Amino acid sequence: MFDTRTAAVADEAFFCRYNLLEIWPVGATLSVKLDDVDKEILKILQEDARRPYAKIASQLKVTEGTIRFRVGKLLREGVITRFMALIDPRKVGMQVTAVVMLRIEAAFLDQVFNQLVSLHESQHVFQSTGEYDIVAIMHTRDLNHLGNLMNRIKSFAGVRNASVSVITRLVRVEPTLKL
Repeated sequence: MFDTRTAAVADEAFFCRYNLLEIWPVGATLSVKLDDVDKEILKILQEDARRPYAKIASQLKVTEGTIRFRVGKLLREGVITRFMALIDPRKVGMQVTAVVMLRIEAAFLDQVFNQLVSLHESQHVFQSTGEYDIVAIMHTRDLNHLGNLMNRIKSFAGVRNASVSVITRLVRVEPTLKL
């Protein structure tokens, strides 16, 4: 469940459909000290998480045991949160990408976050400062599907205002973090 007490770390953590609140619990230290080997391992794994540890070890001129130990440590410390495949939404029938911005009554914030996170169309769900309380990235089959989804979201208790912008051109999506 989303807990607004974690909003204090909103600039360092983002809240998305993968429920990062389990990864970054209230009061957790968000920064982990990384040395050059850790950073190089992370760079390699971000490009190809299936690369064998032996190849990574050879590339970095360390032992395979060192790579295994370091990756295990990065997993335990929450630096690496999961290994996954990146999927192009258009290739799986989600032709429309939209940015959904919502103003929410404070008393309903947690409830709306939980409802948005549960939608299979939501890719990212963020708490934000400024004009909107929530910004979400959604993928839908077509504009009709998006319209139906927006009607559903607008019916959530506590939603005061909803704005949607359809993405017309994908300029850059970069899932890797520059270290």
